[in-house]
Amino acid sequence: MGFDSPNQHCKFEVPEIIFGRGLLNQVGACARRLGGKKVFLVSDEGLFRAGWVDRVIKSLLDAGLTFVLYDQITSNPKDHEIEDGYREYLKHGTDVIVGLGGGSAMDAAKGIAILGSNGGRLQDYRGTDRIHCPLPPLVLCPTTCGTGSDVSQFAVINDTAEQCKFTIMSRCIAPDISLTDPDTLETLPDEYVGSSAVDALSHAVEAYFSVAASSLTDVNAQEALILLNKSFVNAVQERRADDLENLSRASLHAGMAFSNALLGIGHALSHPIGGLYNANHGHVNAVLLPEVLRFDFPVVEKKLAGFAAALGHHSAGNGKAAEEMALETIDTLLDAGGGPRSLRKLGVREEDLPGLAERALKDVCVLTSPRQTDEEDLFGILKRAY
Repeated sequence: MGFDSPNQHCKFEVPEIIFGRGLLNQVGACARRLGGKKVFLVSDEGLFRAGWVDRVIKSLLDAGLTFVLYDQITSNPKDHEIEDGYREYLKHGTDVIVGLGGGSAMDAAKGIAILGSNGGRLQDYRGTDRIHCPLPPLVLCPTTCGTGSDVSQFAVINDTAEQCKFTIMSRCIAPDISLTDPDTLETLPDEYVGSSAVDALSHAVEAYFSVAASSLTDVNAQEALILLNKSFVNAVQERRADDLENLSRASLHAGMAFSNALLGIGHALSHPIGGLYNANHGHVNAVLLPEVLRFDFPVVEKKLAGFAAALGHHSAGNGKAAEEMALETIDTLLDAGGGPRSLRKLGVREEDLPGLAERALKDVCVLTSPRQTDEEDLFGILKRAY
């Protein structure tokens, strides 16, 4: 697909979406509506300590459901953690799967659901449209403000043997219901508010410039950028409820955008870095995004004015001014995220850069980059970000 084509065809798919403060107590009703009797709840120990797991358990019990809790999920969800969860899922005869947490818990819930109906190993489904059997009913509840996994057709899994992340993409793995309660951000540490909001920012940017973008994805990507520009800094610095809610909304809009428009070379590069170093995904994106934008700008001139306007700038048709103003705002937001701003500070070894570029070129996200790329280009971006 090309940009601004009047004959452009598009397909836009999203799950049922429930959004609002205090709505985490509706999880049980959602699971029951999907036919649930015994729910498999996937979360992590941090959410248990914060009290949100207990909130969901109460909701399940109030709805007359029983449950099994699996909370052995860590950041950058590992293949063996998901396989262990799948065995627990089978052992207890559960039906509806609920994922509560950040991208790790939700992608793990997706992975368990994939194995629950298709069997085999997660690596069997690497790539695009390799899932053949419908998944068990799935409810996903994000507790960060960036992942977008709760509305997306993606799951990103860490292959621990290969030390790399791989992507599973299929309409089958979008959940039946996405339920977002912005109140869950109240207990999210400042670091994760910043890093997850950076993830939403990178989703919005890459979706907006994707070759698969459409008018439907553009409006969601732009709304995410508007909300992030409005509330990102205040949300991190002051933790006001309205600003945190705007970050949740931004994550939702960015998730809908990238699930349908897909992503670009920023995520293609971040996946092997996250897999090799177990690095925070938002921090990696913060380092890469400015260099990816500079690489892409020469081929996205028609969309620069809309991009700059969403970030609060009106360039009067001056493409260079739009680039400079947008980059300045992006840098301000990334600084507010509080993470490292170079690969070196993330602990990446310079001698690993060629191998990371080689792996990135094989990532599915390369396919929708607005600018064609090769291994040398990707290595150059990594060098400049180092």
